[in-house]
Amino acid sequence: MIHGHGDDLYRSGYEVRANFSTNVWYGADMEGLLGYLKGHLGAIGHYPEPDAGAFREAAAFYHGVLPENVLAGNGATELFYLIAHAFAGGRTVLPVPSFTEYEDACRMYGHELEFVPLWEQPVVPAGGDLLFVCNPNNPDGRVWKAREIRALLLDNPERVVVVDESFIRFAPEAESAIPLLGECENLLVVCSMTKCYAIPGLRLGYVLGNEGLIKRLGRFSLPWSVNALAIAAGQYLLRHGEEGLPDARLLLERQQRFSEQVGSIPGFRPRPSHTSFFLTETDFDSARLKQYLLKEHGVLVRDASNFRGVGKHYFRVNTLEDEKNEWLIEGLRAAARVLSKSV
Repeated sequence: MIHGHGDDLYRSGYEVRANFSTNVWYGADMEGLLGYLKGHLGAIGHYPEPDAGAFREAAAFYHGVLPENVLAGNGATELFYLIAHAFAGGRTVLPVPSFTEYEDACRMYGHELEFVPLWEQPVVPAGGDLLFVCNPNNPDGRVWKAREIRALLLDNPERVVVVDESFIRFAPEAESAIPLLGECENLLVVCSMTKCYAIPGLRLGYVLGNEGLIKRLGRFSLPWSVNALAIAAGQYLLRHGEEGLPDARLLLERQQRFSEQVGSIPGFRPRPSHTSFFLTETDFDSARLKQYLLKEHGVLVRDASNFRGVGKHYFRVNTLEDEKNEWLIEGLRAAARVLSKSV
C-alpha cells in the first residue's frame, strides 16, 4: 500500500500546524545525530556494505546476540515483505485490525490468509506457517502480554510468529519478546528505528531470529538495501541514543488526559490504548472529518477506514505537546458543530 498510511503530509495540499497522523516520536533531540552524520557525508560517494554488516554488529551487541541473528532492512516494512516472500504461498494468520502492510505483503506473495478479530478477546487458531503480532498494536494500542506471545510460540512450534515491536518504546506495559529468542526457534522480532528515534526519512529497521530463520530471510534480501547514512545513524543511535528515547509513562499519562478531552466532545468516543496513539470512533465520516480538520484548522489526523475491520467512522491520533493537542480539541469541537448539521 503506497498510499493510505498516516503520514501523508507530503500530499495534503494545506499548511499543517500539527501532524497527529504519524506515530513518530515528536520530542527527539536530533542535534547529536545530525552532527555525527555531517562527519559521514563522504560515505555517500561509495557503496555501502551489501548486508549493512556494521549496523548488524551494532544491533547484535545491543541485544546480546550474534550478528548471525540479525538481518537489517530499509525500514520495518521492507522486512515484512521480505518475510512474506520467504514464506511465499504459505498459510498466514493475521489479527485485525492491525498494520495493513502485513496483509498487503502476504497477498503479494500468494499467502492463504485467515483473519482473527482483535476487539474481543482474540482466539488465535492453530496451524499455518506464519502469524503476525503487532505489539503494541497499530492502530488501537492494544498490548499483548508476554505470556500470550509465549503460548502462541510454544503451542504451535511449527508456525513462525512474527512480533512487530515498532511501537514498544511508547508503551510502558509492553514486554519485549526478544528474551524468548533463546527458548523459541519459531520467533522473529522486527524492530524499527524509525518511530522511537524519529528518523522515518532514513528508513532503517532489523529483524532478530535464530540463525536458520535469518538465513532463510537473507536468501531474499536485496544487496545494498540500507544506505550508508542509515548504517551510520543506526550505529550512532544504538550506542548513544538511549537518552533521547521517550519517557513512555509520562507519554501515556499525557495520552490519557488527551483522550479524555476528546471523549468529552459529543460525537467522539476514544478507545482505550496502552500507548501514545489511540483510535477514536466518531459519528462522522472519517475521511470528511480529516479534510475538515486539515483545511479549516491545519491539523492532520489518520483516517483509519482502510484498516481491515475498522470502518469509515474511526480515526487515529498520536499524542503531541499539550499546546498542539489543544489545537485538535478545538478543531474537533468545531467539527462537532459543523458536521453534525449534515449527518
